[in-house]
Amino acid sequence: MTKSKSHFLHIVDNLRLLGKATRRDILRRAEAAREQKRYVVAAELYEEVLRCGGVTAGTLLQAGHMHKEARDFPAAEERYLQADALDADNKEILLQLGHFYKTVGRFKDAERYYQRSLIVAPDWDEPRRELKNLRSSFELQREEERQQIEAEKLLLARGDEIDNPTLNPLVDPEIFARSKDELYIEHREAFVFTRNGLNQITRWGRGATVRGVDCLRGYIVSDILYTHIEIFLDGKRIYKGDLIAAPQRREKTNRNIKKYVYNAWIDFSDVSRGWHDLVFRAVNIRGDMREGVDWRRDRIIVADPVDSVLFGDSDGVVAPPDPNSSRSLVEQINGRPSVVHKCSPNSLPFKPKHIAVLRPDQLGDMVVSVPALMRLKEIFPDTKITGLLSHANEGLARTLGVFDDIVIVDFPDDPYQQMRVMEREGQEALMRQLEPYKFDLVIDMPVSGNSFRLLPLVGAPLTVGFGGSLKSIEVSISSHDPRTGNDFMKHSARTRMLVEALALSVNSGAKIVRRDDLSRTSLISYGLLEDVDYVVLHSGSRIKFTQWPHYTDLARKIVEELGKVVVFMAETEDQKALLPAPMLADGRIIYINQKLPFDDFDAFLSFASVFVGNDSGPKHLASLRGAQVVSIHSSRIGWVEWGQELTGVAISRRVPCAGCSLHHDYEECGHDVACIKYITVDEVFGEVKKMLLEPKEKGKMSVLGQVG
Repeated sequence: MTKSKSHFLHIVDNLRLLGKATRRDILRRAEAAREQKRYVVAAELYEEVLRCGGVTAGTLLQAGHMHKEARDFPAAEERYLQADALDADNKEILLQLGHFYKTVGRFKDAERYYQRSLIVAPDWDEPRRELKNLRSSFELQREEERQQIEAEKLLLARGDEIDNPTLNPLVDPEIFARSKDELYIEHREAFVFTRNGLNQITRWGRGATVRGVDCLRGYIVSDILYTHIEIFLDGKRIYKGDLIAAPQRREKTNRNIKKYVYNAWIDFSDVSRGWHDLVFRAVNIRGDMREGVDWRRDRIIVADPVDSVLFGDSDGVVAPPDPNSSRSLVEQINGRPSVVHKCSPNSLPFKPKHIAVLRPDQLGDMVVSVPALMRLKEIFPDTKITGLLSHANEGLARTLGVFDDIVIVDFPDDPYQQMRVMEREGQEALMRQLEPYKFDLVIDMPVSGNSFRLLPLVGAPLTVGFGGSLKSIEVSISSHDPRTGNDFMKHSARTRMLVEALALSVNSGAKIVRRDDLSRTSLISYGLLEDVDYVVLHSGSRIKFTQWPHYTDLARKIVEELGKVVVFMAETEDQKALLPAPMLADGRIIYINQKLPFDDFDAFLSFASVFVGNDSGPKHLASLRGAQVVSIHSSRIGWVEWGQELTGVAISRRVPCAGCSLHHDYEECGHDVACIKYITVDEVFGEVKKMLLEPKEKGKMSVLGQVG
């Protein structure tokens, strides 16, 4: 170990020990100040506890209380929302958020959080009383009047003309365009985590979880030059890499402030499973060691890699590196072939073999579930379905002809606890009982209540249910009687909607829709004869940084090797100079960069032999019209979600940071958009050639070349 590394770890360890020693004392002082109603002092002491690393939902909640009592409402709101994010579906946090928003006069927000607390705890009287009081008063009306006044002031401040002195109350100022002064802020130094695993429920608890080859992403905001970052797992350095400087968007005054980005691809396959400590150290030219700015701590769960057989279509499932290769992990991943996915209306990652239906409640609940259960049997007629049921609904269940097996779940409704309960021994026994079933999908049928807490015991990789607890497919639905505020949608309709969501995941119902009123005659004016087969290359995309950069090379290759005419659609003239002049001159490449009448554009796509494009609207339209489509798909979002449904293939790459969803802040990628950059011309050309020569080729997914 180098001297600098040893010194750094020594400092970190000392800070950790000091933090633990002082945190207890500070917390005691904070509690004493709270009891003495010294709210300003108590708020600052709770903030110090948080700065010392004592970030828990309880501490955040107490900090929010103290800030609220001290009338520092922005700080209170921030802490309440952080507590909610850290411990989702905690009924006490939701209730306190309702109280807070009622206090500050944001009654619609108060109503929303009271409703959420009732969803989590349907039998809880306090939020029900609060909702009743809100709805029976004029507070909501006064809030709307206040918003109307604020909207009028905002319009007047911007110099907008108002013909009528009374602004329409239905006009919402929240969607007005904001001025530069409103959008820009003065950024402070910060160390920001954008991804340290995904929030998941594991056998080690719930928390940020990494699996196999994964990524840790983030950035530092500073006007000091930062050079590189080091990441330590339980005191051992597992990563060192350069930081990439990027402009800090919407900075108001400091021209020197920048965002220093990292995207660390790390193989966790051989790391012991369970909780681990992480320390991130960003190195700047001054050599500072300020917690929260130059270094930060975190905790993660290392779990088993995702099952590549069940979830092989996911671009985030990355094979581990070859330990005998001289190339780095990044070089190996970027050197691997792209993946070709056969597109279809199916969304599910695999076909379930054994489905569990969780309905451990009352007879009436089973009765209203019958339409949903019958529909489930229609969707999966050959799939085994097991009911996880209570004694109360077992009898009816056996008469339905839906269940191949029934497991009785002892989950009684305790009136004293005001919820269904199951002690530790019962939960562990249920988990052992269900393990041999090897469920691959479980449906949590209750609309509300706490049955979702049994889902981890079932052990299925796919979970389906109503929203709020990290299920694979979540449905959120509510209805409101305008007079009483109560729901009016029948429970049978709700449970049926849950199953229909699953049915639509199996088949969205998308179909090819052709136009009988289109003719190729309109394309003659663009230089395209009626009897000529052609390939459309659409190089544009709304999200610019995910545009594939090799369209001109592909166009040349299609003309030279396949003898097809290429219609090259671009947004500007820029790419025209990169195409062979003779091919443009003799019409083998038709370059179009003007906006076309929709019918002409539609005709170009409808009659094309093959369409090649980025993940964009024209790609979807071409598929809708029945053209064979090659979609060049970045891994920023899932190809299953946004790949075309009806024809052709989507080509993508497996990268550890798949699913980043970057759009406006694309500079945070850190890998120069490797998920689109390394899709090669030969890979795309190969799919075009197959579609032209073998248009009926079948197969769900293929891998191009050999894994490197």
